[in-house]
Amino acid sequence: MKWLLLALVALIGSVAVALLALPDPGYVLIGYGKYSVESSLLVFVAVLVLAYLGLRALASFWRVPAQVHRWGLRRRNRRFQLWFDDATRALAEGRFDRAERRLARLLKWRQAPLQAYLSAAQAASQVGADQRRDQYLQLALQRQPESETSILIQQAELQLASMQSDQAQTTLARLQKLAPHSVRTLRLLMQLYLQQQNWPSLRELLPELRRSQVLDHVHWQKLAVQVYREQVLGFSSASDLDGLNASWGQLPPPVQQDRGLLAVYIEQLLRLGAHGQAAQLLRDRLGSEWDQRLAHLYGDVQEVDAAAQQSQAEQWLEQHPDDAVLLLALAKISLRNQLWGKAHSYLEASIGKQPTAEAYRLLGGLLEQLDEPDKAAECYRQGLALSGAAPVRAPALVAGDVPGAVLAITRSA
Repeated sequence: MKWLLLALVALIGSVAVALLALPDPGYVLIGYGKYSVESSLLVFVAVLVLAYLGLRALASFWRVPAQVHRWGLRRRNRRFQLWFDDATRALAEGRFDRAERRLARLLKWRQAPLQAYLSAAQAASQVGADQRRDQYLQLALQRQPESETSILIQQAELQLASMQSDQAQTTLARLQKLAPHSVRTLRLLMQLYLQQQNWPSLRELLPELRRSQVLDHVHWQKLAVQVYREQVLGFSSASDLDGLNASWGQLPPPVQQDRGLLAVYIEQLLRLGAHGQAAQLLRDRLGSEWDQRLAHLYGDVQEVDAAAQQSQAEQWLEQHPDDAVLLLALAKISLRNQLWGKAHSYLEASIGKQPTAEAYRLLGGLLEQLDEPDKAAECYRQGLALSGAAPVRAPALVAGDVPGAVLAITRSA
């Protein structure tokens, strides 16, 4: 259509020129030295047009090699784009061998995009070809050194996914020099330390993770609790109360509020005989937030004022009447206070709501002290069934024999 229109315009132009030239064709004289050329204006214009067209044709022939090169380049780019698209689909569908083959062909082209190298490394990593994975990334680094940060990030991610902690640590050491405060760098360091269970290094990284907002507040606090938990578990090696309290005081306040870590700290206080301090911590925490593990520990506290301890636990029981753990704690406190009837009632109530090996063991010990060996043996048997371990008899509740008057009262209750 375009050429038809141009031909029509040329025809109309020719007719118009012919009509104009018929009355007076014009005259052109060109002279140079002894030579001169004479012609009509119409012929002169026609010669100029033909000369122009000839020059255009020669110029077109001159540009043919470049045009052929561009055409070949476009054709190759389309082919490479098809290979890359096919490899991307194969990678997404889990056909990693096919994806790697397509990408390996694509990487023969020096102008291959960075994503092709990274995808090839990912495909090789998925099939366990770690050596080829590193070769692809090294090739990417040679051809695109300006993308070193991106390449190292991909390499560290793949090494961590393959559980190659030592190699990932070397890669991240280089990455820290290039982008020490990058969110990706910090996140990868966090993953490395978690994989290595390198709690001291992860503890040093926590402030930077918080400043860079790599994690939100909730996830940061969970990570901090996990990190400091290892430090708190190390409290079991503390041989003096001052050292234990100093170690606890070094923990960040949000970490100290974690109930699980607080329970570990209180267990160590009890181990070192700081029952009064442990009791105060438990009363403060259980008064504001109920927790069964802390309630269980309250039953292990041996306060100087045992009656006040009993009264406090019974007040909590009014608020949590169905708590089997609190009933068990009250039973242990009652045993220390030699309140056999209450201890018996609390143990039965605890077992009725949630049978545990510990409750059966304590009840068996109490019944044995009360001269009911058959019932005691049955309690030991049921406790053994729950724990899967050999039954351990409870130690004597008090020194000496149980007073006869107390036995009579218990049996009549």
